[in-house]
Amino acid sequence: LRGYLVDCIHQLRRQQQQGVVVQYSGGKFDPEIIDFVKLGSGSIGGKARGLAFIANILPRCPDLPEGLEVRFPKTMVIAAEGFDSFVEENGLYHLYDEDDDQVIAKGFVSCPLPAWLDEELRTIIKQINGPLSIRSSSLLEDGHFRPYAGLYNTYMLTNNQDDEAICFHQVEEAVKLVWASTWFAGPKAFGRSVKSSRERDSMAVIIQQVVGRQYGEFFYPAISGVAQSYNYYPVSYMKAEEGVVHLALGLGKTVVEGETSLRFSPKYPKIMPQFSTVDDILANCQRAFYAVDMRVSRCELDADDRSCLTKRQVDDAEDEEAIALLASTYLPAENRIRDGNHPGMKVVTFASVLKHGLIPLPETIVALLKMSSDGMGCPAEIEFAVDVDSDQSKSVLYFLQMRPMVAGRDHLAVVITAEERGAAICHSKDSLGFGVIEDIADILYVKPETFDPAKTQAMASEISQFNKKLVAGNRSYLLVGPGRWGSADRWLGIPVQWQDISGVGAFIEMRQEGFKSDSSQGSHFFQNITSLGIPYVTVSEGDDHFDYSWLETQQFVAESEFIRHVQVKKQLLIKINPLESECVMLEQEHKLELPMASSSYSF
Repeated sequence: LRGYLVDCIHQLRRQQQQGVVVQYSGGKFDPEIIDFVKLGSGSIGGKARGLAFIANILPRCPDLPEGLEVRFPKTMVIAAEGFDSFVEENGLYHLYDEDDDQVIAKGFVSCPLPAWLDEELRTIIKQINGPLSIRSSSLLEDGHFRPYAGLYNTYMLTNNQDDEAICFHQVEEAVKLVWASTWFAGPKAFGRSVKSSRERDSMAVIIQQVVGRQYGEFFYPAISGVAQSYNYYPVSYMKAEEGVVHLALGLGKTVVEGETSLRFSPKYPKIMPQFSTVDDILANCQRAFYAVDMRVSRCELDADDRSCLTKRQVDDAEDEEAIALLASTYLPAENRIRDGNHPGMKVVTFASVLKHGLIPLPETIVALLKMSSDGMGCPAEIEFAVDVDSDQSKSVLYFLQMRPMVAGRDHLAVVITAEERGAAICHSKDSLGFGVIEDIADILYVKPETFDPAKTQAMASEISQFNKKLVAGNRSYLLVGPGRWGSADRWLGIPVQWQDISGVGAFIEMRQEGFKSDSSQGSHFFQNITSLGIPYVTVSEGDDHFDYSWLETQQFVAESEFIRHVQVKKQLLIKINPLESECVMLEQEHKLELPMASSSYSF
């Protein structure tokens, strides 16, 4: 790790000498010439460091195919000096111990920026036109083995007002709220989970032009995506080392928050298990997407990360060029899907790109993943956006972010015997993780008899209350329930956030008819649980099974309307063979040595 950090410092110094990272020192700023400008001194954080690294090596990437230009978006970074000065000058350190995110946010927003930062930021912002993304770049973010992915706030702004004062006020407020999110409950809970040595994190902020173009009253990229150089769920003749990509129409919020997106291997883009039949395509295709609403003259920003984004239905945008280029058409009379723009219901398949080669996107992603992995010396995850044009020469892929990902699947070969499979209370052939776990005695599970897909948000709230109790007792637990854990779409699963499940030791996702979704490896939630080595076990119909009746024989502790807490009577053994993606959970013969709960409780 020390060697990696030293290399990063040397790399950034070389970049500054070569003009990739420009230290702003007042005067005229020309965004047409400068790609990356830094305000203030000190660290620029993990995310910005990755961006600066990519900005430097991208022009020398030897394997990029012809036919798709790759660029780096215009980026400005407020270094950690800005955060430190702001907190120090306004005496805000007392807010670190505050539990209410809204109180922290209000405390930050009510205070003025340091004078030097106010002047420099105001000068630059008035020279930049079009939507802006205000993002975090924590000193802890995107580090090796502890990515802190998606824990901090991001704000999208229209930046289209004629009044420069209004534009700057919006940017200023967004910067303060990103800083405030440094001390929100989620990041602090994650820091405790990874036993971070930093008592209080510091924060740089990235201000970046949003990729895309304006379609009527909305601004968005035709394609956004997340690509990983390691695929935890290879199918058919795919290999884990060949990577995986998640694509979505519109802004990347769809992917990173675990909503419906298209998953494929960049080496075999035509193999898409979730698109095997017409019914599969209709069930798994993207129905909605995110865009910047350019009609909004002033966004109301707060701690909940709301900004100028709007969620649109694909059907409402069928006349826009991006849909015409990327969607196919469903013909109900023939029960088939025809590639191309024809009269009828639009289905987002990206067939023009993945099947017909409108742009060489898969080949470009393969080259970028190799460049990123080689540069970091470990498996890498990248975020990108593509402005697609019917004229191939005008299409551009923008490289937005790079971070390390934790693979580790080939480090342990765990043997699972036929006897263990027969005795297992849970068996799955679709599991993420590796090794043997023996320290879990508590189980939280969604009660099948009260489960209601329309009330998943209430379930997330109840789980959060159980989690606080278990974390206070330093007790790790198994979490069992239907649908995708951590999805932002409450109809795909239970939308828990990190602070809601910070004490979890393992997940079971029950895929059941009418409430199942494709795995979302591109989401921030997924990135964080894998970095911590937390097993994520999927139980599907067929050979997989989970014995709910066994749960009813265990020691009852507490329950709420939707959640029940039990403790196992014997030692719970979890074994995961990463080479086969196989998991078994079973009782061991000896009695549990961990202390049991002294009494029941309720919420």
